[in-house]
Amino acid sequence: MTIGRRLFNMARSELNSLLDRAAEAEQVSHKDPDEDLYRRFSLDELTDAELEAEIERRHRERQAAARGRAAGAANTAGRPASGQTRTKPGPGPRAPSTDDELRRAYAALEVPVGADFATVRSSYRTLMRKYHPDRHAGSPDKQKTATELAQKLSQAYLLIEQRGRK
Repeated sequence: MTIGRRLFNMARSELNSLLDRAAEAEQVSHKDPDEDLYRRFSLDELTDAELEAEIERRHRERQAAARGRAAGAANTAGRPASGQTRTKPGPGPRAPSTDDELRRAYAALEVPVGADFATVRSSYRTLMRKYHPDRHAGSPDKQKTATELAQKLSQAYLLIEQRGRK
């Protein structure tokens, strides 16, 4: 797997995480059917076309919800409907949960979630040998990309290692 492809896969997993958090932040009192995309799809099984379709679907849902809120605000002119009380706005976007971080860490190391530590260590060492910045010293762009990737791999490995000790 090339460095560019690896970065693309990591960006795709980050985008899925951001989409999930955005959906949760917009969620008021109803349950979002796509709340946990990671449980339903493996990152490797999600194709580019499926990802684009999912992004477009969520974009349309957000636009429809915004239109509904705007229409509701225009109808009530800022007053709550009869029998209802005005509520305070909810908290802002929440920080990513530990489960989200762990899922991303396992995905970065290309191992299934919950894999034993020996498998994680083996994958980490293999990926670090492949993407170590010193191996790409001939090209400044590749070296910079490899450095960023090595840092993400190291952070993922440390997170899984610390989680395993607790």
